Amino acid sequence: MGLPQVRQEPWYPGQLGVRGSDIPLGLRWDSSGIVLYVNPDANNDSDGNDGLDTQDPLSTIQGAVTRLVAHQTAIGMSLRGSVIVCSGLAYDEAVTIPSTISDCKLVGSGPSYNLPHWASTAVNTTPCLTINAEGWVVEGFQFNPPALSAGIRVNWFPASSFVAHQTIIRNNMFAGGWSGLYGVEFVGAPANVHILDNWFLEMNNDVDTTAYCIFVSECGTANPYMCEIARNRFSDADNYIGNLNHAHGFNMSLFKDNVFEDGVSIVPTTFLDLRGGTLGYNIVTGNYFGGTYTQAGGYYANAFTPNNCWIGNMAEPTPAQVADNGFTIAVPV
Repeated sequence: MGLPQVRQEPWYPGQLGVRGSDIPLGLRWDSSGIVLYVNPDANNDSDGNDGLDTQDPLSTIQGAVTRLVAHQTAIGMSLRGSVIVCSGLAYDEAVTIPSTISDCKLVGSGPSYNLPHWASTAVNTTPCLTINAEGWVVEGFQFNPPALSAGIRVNWFPASSFVAHQTIIRNNMFAGGWSGLYGVEFVGAPANVHILDNWFLEMNNDVDTTAYCIFVSECGTANPYMCEIARNRFSDADNYIGNLNHAHGFNMSLFKDNVFEDGVSIVPTTFLDLRGGTLGYNIVTGNYFGGTYTQAGGYYANAFTPNNCWIGNMAEPTPAQVADNGFTIAVPV
């Protein structure tokens, strides 16, 4: 059975010393996947194109996701390992990845660290990206979250087959622009989600200071489980990581090597709030903690204190929970 709409010429002529440059299906990270290109700035972009090379790109990211689903349905096999390459300067759309297409990659390939931009201004109450499937990797974008929603939402609703386990969100910027509500929003209990090497800044709700860089929403399911939040930078936001009513949080998760800045234009109310997790067993180590390392200063461990490890973080050596050398030795109180 031949693959539908797959161009037979290589993505570039074969080049000496460049492995894979003569593969007819183009650049892939798995043998079962394909590559789709999205560039709304191209002269001939259209969601009617096949999107299989840079000369005939698609117009929208949602158009690429829809085409992936159609390809997979047509051939009756998984297209895991497929890559959507987004090389335009800006995208303004609310994209949903359905539960039927998993283990793919969404890459922003702009000319600088903060390009392409991705907003969702037309649908201000909907995230820029909603992930309902396992194993997606998202990297290389500047998300501009809407005023009433998130840059990225990861879902876990088994009854609806929404399972965003093993999502990787890395090397992005989440720039709220003084109005974005959430950078990354967890809904339900996605497990093994990795948030790595991102920069979160300027999440701000002028009405009631309820914006968060990473937010765990109220829901009737369990809490995010065995996640990793590492090497991120948090700057100038209403709150950095937490939940509005402290009813939901992280369990058995790792928070390592992040920088929680004091805040200049916006001083955070909450830096790191893990009170909502029902199990605890979180490990918090190697971080830089701005402000004052106390509960009043915006730091909260899980209620199951013996099951938490908040050791080896850098903080001002004022409270007793910080040693004279500036490293934390106990949970904040």
